[in-house]
Amino acid sequence: MVIKIACTDKNYFFRLGISKIIDESILSVANVEFLSNFDSQSLQQADLIVVNASQWRLYMCQTAYRDRKPGSIMLVFVDKSEDFITYRLPLCYRSLAVVSRADSVSKVAKKITKNLFNFRNGFIGYLPSDCLRCNFSNVTMVQLRVINYLKKGHSVNQAAMYLGMNNKTVYSHKYDVMRKFSLKGDFEFNSFINDLTLSEIYNGRINHGEI
Repeated sequence: MVIKIACTDKNYFFRLGISKIIDESILSVANVEFLSNFDSQSLQQADLIVVNASQWRLYMCQTAYRDRKPGSIMLVFVDKSEDFITYRLPLCYRSLAVVSRADSVSKVAKKITKNLFNFRNGFIGYLPSDCLRCNFSNVTMVQLRVINYLKKGHSVNQAAMYLGMNNKTVYSHKYDVMRKFSLKGDFEFNSFINDLTLSEIYNGRINHGEI
């Protein structure tokens, strides 16, 4: 049995652990093949999609997910599964299994097995027409202006002065953005605004080839 995997994490030991979990999930030794990239072409082939990346990326539109292989399983690793807000996800990858990084191997294996069962019993998941009613996270133009100054390294006080706002208003816009993308603290907020272009943040869509 060959299982093709698209995985965001290149770490050898992480991938080895995923292989062992798959063996336990299907109760046999599987021929696991990790696809070389994590892009649209890989997602068309993958039986299992493993995401171990910044959690805020999952609340944004990533068009490659529209090309997922029908019946593929999406496994998402997060720090705390209770902090993960499923209803904010774009529709094309809302059908997924959320795994805490603290979960045991047997617990992760059970989640994979459960998803395999769901798909075999007619679970459809994403349909292309869902794009018409998708409501992924993005920001307003005012919030983008605030982000622009913070992204340049200005303080909240400086951003407020440049924008003609008071400090409380700037803080309010900042925390609203943090809420939309489930960002916890300044470290995650700064990673978020520095890893993406202003266009990606405003549109809520990650544009580059590998996701």
